[in-house]
Amino acid sequence: MSIKLEHSIREVTNRFELALSGFIDSDVGRELDISEAYFRHATVKAARAYTKSYLESHALVQLVGMQKPIALSSIYIPQRFQTHTSIRNFDSVNELEEAFTRDLQRSNQNKGSNLLGLNTANEEEYLTILGDPATGKTTFLKYVGLEALRYPEGRYKHNVLPIFLHLWRFCSEADTLLLAITEELEKCGFPFANDLAVWLLKNGKLLILIDGLNESPLSQKYLSHHVHAFVKAYPNNRYIVSSRLNSYQNSLGQFLEVAMQSWSDLHTQEYIHKWFAIAYDQSSNSKVNQVATIPNSSQELDKASDEAQRCWEILQINDIARGLANSPLSLSLLCLLCDRRLSLPANLSGLYEKAIHLLLEEKVLQHQQINNPDEKSISTEVLDLVITEIAYKSFEFQNMMLPLEEVKQQIQTILVSCNGDLQKLNVEFVLKVLQQVGICKATKFNTSTNFVFCHITFQEYFTARYIYNHNKVKLLVTYHLSDRRWQQVFLLLAGMMIGNIEELLLNIESQASSFINTNRLRDILEWLDQITSNSRSNLKNVSKRIATLFLARPRFLVELSSSLLLSRMLGLARDLYLDFDEDINFDKVFASDLSLSLAYALDFDSQTELSLTLQLCNNLEQSMKPLNFDSKDVNFKVLQARLEALTTKIPNLDQPFELREQFRQAISSTWFQALYLPKELNMISSEEVEDLENYLYANLLMVHCKKMAISVSNKTWEGIESRILRIIG
Repeated sequence: MSIKLEHSIREVTNRFELALSGFIDSDVGRELDISEAYFRHATVKAARAYTKSYLESHALVQLVGMQKPIALSSIYIPQRFQTHTSIRNFDSVNELEEAFTRDLQRSNQNKGSNLLGLNTANEEEYLTILGDPATGKTTFLKYVGLEALRYPEGRYKHNVLPIFLHLWRFCSEADTLLLAITEELEKCGFPFANDLAVWLLKNGKLLILIDGLNESPLSQKYLSHHVHAFVKAYPNNRYIVSSRLNSYQNSLGQFLEVAMQSWSDLHTQEYIHKWFAIAYDQSSNSKVNQVATIPNSSQELDKASDEAQRCWEILQINDIARGLANSPLSLSLLCLLCDRRLSLPANLSGLYEKAIHLLLEEKVLQHQQINNPDEKSISTEVLDLVITEIAYKSFEFQNMMLPLEEVKQQIQTILVSCNGDLQKLNVEFVLKVLQQVGICKATKFNTSTNFVFCHITFQEYFTARYIYNHNKVKLLVTYHLSDRRWQQVFLLLAGMMIGNIEELLLNIESQASSFINTNRLRDILEWLDQITSNSRSNLKNVSKRIATLFLARPRFLVELSSSLLLSRMLGLARDLYLDFDEDINFDKVFASDLSLSLAYALDFDSQTELSLTLQLCNNLEQSMKPLNFDSKDVNFKVLQARLEALTTKIPNLDQPFELREQFRQAISSTWFQALYLPKELNMISSEEVEDLENYLYANLLMVHCKKMAISVSNKTWEGIESRILRIIG
């Protein structure tokens, strides 16, 4: 152990001692009647074990294609964020007011859109990190935790002890954050672990890093409620939560939400140079171990720099590959292919396929060259078969980690079904080779050993492979279309369906139509079709229908959750519109629509509700100009005049509630009558709102799958596009 590492461990041990110094004298400590000498000896020993375990788990990372783990600090690129305002679900007005108050306080602090990650973590006690798959959310949490561990020398400026919790470990409602923290302390030998955990939490001694809110099989609603309740119970600690952006739907209360920014060219180039420097350093160290000569380090550095520059130049001239270099994991795989002089792929699925096949080939070749008859029959095909089966079955049953014994049984079953010498392969040997590839590993969890994928995206890729190989496309669409957890599987599957992507797209279209299952929902789509067919705009018909949904969206609801869900649905509609056109900016419509929804749900005064309705009318008129509606169908001037005529009928605050409710009904009726909308829209049920959101999500996913594909029949896609947001038959 290095002197520097020993010093770090000793410093953290001292901090644990100081943090727990008041425990014995507390009410709980006196009740337990603890020997001070025993307690001090046990906690010092446990703190040392905890620090070593934390560093082993989080200070080192295994880059795909590298021979050995490397220090996180050697590859880390400072992350930048932008503030993210999502339409979240709230179960009560109190939750909404709590989040609104904190957001208002933050707005006064002028939060920008180019926030340095560590600065934001230092400033915010409650922080939610959102991002797309494999963009470095976990890496950022690990980096902050390591800086907190190094306090006061570290760049994290709060004297708190980091606890890193993987949410994929939460498989039942018996799994709680308190239990998880207790287990982290218990496994390192802390005495009275549960009591110590509560003591540390109550006294605000911890930085709790909650990674992968989207990776637990438990519902997002339950997890969000649990995290929110836990923070309210122990508010004096600092919290950072990470989640995929598409899965984040429920409020965490006072948490600031930030989204990870895409890397700039400078960051991408810096990462490439770091990757090649590490790769060539490991390669030269390997040669040192094989021969008695020491290579010229200057020459190795020059060679690494030249190769990195070559890789960067390839990305500059290859637009497709440049588009794939949008996450640390994808960029690592691109560097690997460049380093091995392989061609670059046409989409994300191809990137994973080529890089993983390369890793399997290299590892199999290495073992086939060993003179061991029992091992020489290993092949890339059998490794691919094993890992594909494991990935699908664990993902299907929402298990991010599998007991190692269960995995061994699966491998044995697969080997028995193989032909020839493959049946003679040893299960332990196959498992060892798989781990050496670097995409999965066996890891200790409490008293058991479990099998996990090094990154969830690898599991999603192999799950998609299994579905494609076993012709389970229809089953996937039927059972998982609306489940955001399967989104990346759909996209990766679309990328690998060369020549038959139409099967996936048509299945999605058919299943999506099943969400439009009531008269009210059908009325919405029929109104869209009728109004846009008379429009004199040059926009594509599908663009018109999507944009006009901002008019047809049910409004004036008193149920808060349905109002917020409908507002979030418009976010899906905006994203879908941008896939076809960019002529309309919906930002002002979004803002006024949300304000009006909250006013009705929170029972604002009649004057405010009418003013917000007029503001929405004006913003819709301005935004919808490119649609050029027929004035017989949509006439904003008439709508505005009728709404303004209501100003003389606004009830006073001291008048009965019944009069205010009648005035609300007058606003609603005026809106529907002037726009010729079905009057029953404001009676939409929460189930219908959810179905409408799932319908929009399914169409958006279908469009993104089309973009991921290598090729799509123009005739088939034109037919699908003509039917989006329409009732056919």
